[in-house]
Amino acid sequence: MGLRIILTALLLFSLAACSSANQSSTEDNNSTSDDSRELTDEEQKYIDFLLDEDYKALISMTENQESEIKKDYYHLASALQLFEEVEKRKKDSTATNEELELRYSTVLQKLRVVKYIPTEISDKVKEVKKLSQFQKDFYANKQL
Repeated sequence: MGLRIILTALLLFSLAACSSANQSSTEDNNSTSDDSRELTDEEQKYIDFLLDEDYKALISMTENQESEIKKDYYHLASALQLFEEVEKRKKDSTATNEELELRYSTVLQKLRVVKYIPTEISDKVKEVKKLSQFQKDFYANKQL
């Protein structure tokens, strides 16, 4: 009887482990399908603005956010622009730790809502995320 309970517990444990592994592989497959989508001429134009670092123009073009594509590029441009601004602002002696932490948090939040990041700028976005998280944590700990 005790052996039967142990075998049942092991069976349930292995099924649960296989189920979670299966779910994560399904999620990986879903994310890769988004990475390989066909780009429209409009999207290519938006990517060119990002590559040229002309964030203000891209923000003004996509600020109405009437489509998912425009929302993504609006948030990408505004996050990258804010990141550049906060990098300049932190050199100012009047900038407070709370302000800098909030600005880096805002950059991270804007990047979190983006559903599609073009491969042309994915490395830059990853770097901005990494640096923003580091700086946010740094200024949060500096307040203590």
